Amino acid sequence: MPQFETLLEMLAHRAAASADTIAYTYLNQPRSYSQLWAGINRVAARLLASGLAPGDRVVIALPNSHEFFDAFYGAQRAGGIAVPIFPGFAPQRALAMVDLCAANIVFLPSTSPGAKLGQFRETAASRGLTILTVAECQSAAETASFPDVQPDDIAFIQYTSGSTGDPKGVQLSHRNLLDNAAQMIAGMEITPDEIFVSWLPVYHDMGLILKTIVPFYLGAQIHLLATSLRTVEPWLEAIQAHRATFTAAPDFAYRLLLRHIAHPADYDLSSLRVALNAAEPVRAQTIEEFEAAFGLKNVMVAGYGLAEATVGVSMGKPGSQVRFDSRGLVSAGRPFPGVELMIQGGEEGQLAAPGEVGEILVRSVANSRGYFNNPAGTEALHWDEHTIRSGDLGYLDEEGYLFIAGRLKNIIIHAGRSVYPQEIEELYTDIKLVRFAAAVGIDRGDVAGEQVYIFAEVRGDAQTPELVWQQTVIKMVSRFFHRFGFRPARVLLLTPGSIPTTHNSKLQHSRLRQLYLDRQLHDQGRILYS
Repeated sequence: MPQFETLLEMLAHRAAASADTIAYTYLNQPRSYSQLWAGINRVAARLLASGLAPGDRVVIALPNSHEFFDAFYGAQRAGGIAVPIFPGFAPQRALAMVDLCAANIVFLPSTSPGAKLGQFRETAASRGLTILTVAECQSAAETASFPDVQPDDIAFIQYTSGSTGDPKGVQLSHRNLLDNAAQMIAGMEITPDEIFVSWLPVYHDMGLILKTIVPFYLGAQIHLLATSLRTVEPWLEAIQAHRATFTAAPDFAYRLLLRHIAHPADYDLSSLRVALNAAEPVRAQTIEEFEAAFGLKNVMVAGYGLAEATVGVSMGKPGSQVRFDSRGLVSAGRPFPGVELMIQGGEEGQLAAPGEVGEILVRSVANSRGYFNNPAGTEALHWDEHTIRSGDLGYLDEEGYLFIAGRLKNIIIHAGRSVYPQEIEELYTDIKLVRFAAAVGIDRGDVAGEQVYIFAEVRGDAQTPELVWQQTVIKMVSRFFHRFGFRPARVLLLTPGSIPTTHNSKLQHSRLRQLYLDRQLHDQGRILYS
């Protein structure tokens, strides 16, 4: 396995040793390592000419594209820190992210409408910001006095989704990224012969690190697509056309695929070695239905990770049968080599016994040093000098397999009993009218204490007969009672799009609770039946 000190050394090596080799294809447009390296150097030269100083942050509001890689690595080549953000943010939200990381330079797509560029530039003029496009860097020279980048320098800041409060900026060094790449390569048994296909966003950790940095590290094939939830066919078509061996997505993406592909037999996915399901709770039903629909066996595997550990922490062994526990929770496998998992016990500083649920603790050389400009958050992140708190609940079985129970902040305490939203939400995955559900705890301040409220987006509208909604709620309450032995306080059926999610489709439980308590769901006509 190659040994690199920085991401830039990795790409420089590829450009020198295999200049004409295809680094990646985007929408079937190939790009060689020499072309990629030249684009990176042009952007870096332009940034240096603009006065970029070592450690300055560069916000990159770019979608999947050739431009993204030029800007992302160009910022690092110039000694700066790349800060990729969701390119669909409205100007006000994007500028708030600029303020969070105190950036002075922002990259926008070269194809941005003139009005959008004009709006940003008008705002930038009053704030001392520089707005750039990669197209504006094309005339720059490919040589300059580039700074010497060190392994422990911060390569980029990954902002968490910010489901509650302000997002936190996870600082990741070159060493973090290369260490985690090596951990995932070993744990996932990835070789240079792997063929990756991905439509994940490259501005977020799994799509960026697993699906591009890992292939660059090995010199493996990677075929990238535009990120779009409007159609899933191109994803399947690319797997089939390129005989892909490795793909990855969150659970919701596989569910979307199963819902919209009427004839799975039209697609040959038999080349797949791994279909990784990670980045949100993995449902047993998704795994079973995906493999059944496409005639696959032991191809979909569950994984677990978090930005604070760079990205990858654990995964089921490729080619093995996925494990489920008695509650239907899916195992996220064992930790990758070089990663140690522990569970916080009932008392601070103590570790839990096998099978006991607690906060997941991660010890790894790939752990982030902390959050940008957030010492309080950084202090709270660390359990000890080498171990971070994940904020996730789970347990390790006797054989060291990890099971995820949910988020610590979302746990519901009913009559002294811990109830995990994920366990509730999985009860309703096969109810035909239910798109998806979310469970939250609400304490009205009376003697009853915290109660379970279940919200479900449904397929239907105000014209749907009330009897249909009644039968759906009865079924949902019945399933809940048979699992937990008590009844939820309320079940509310909502119009599609009512349950808030992050831009990468993670449920925002605390925000949902507040929308209900503030009567916004009611006032906006979102409640169909309760």
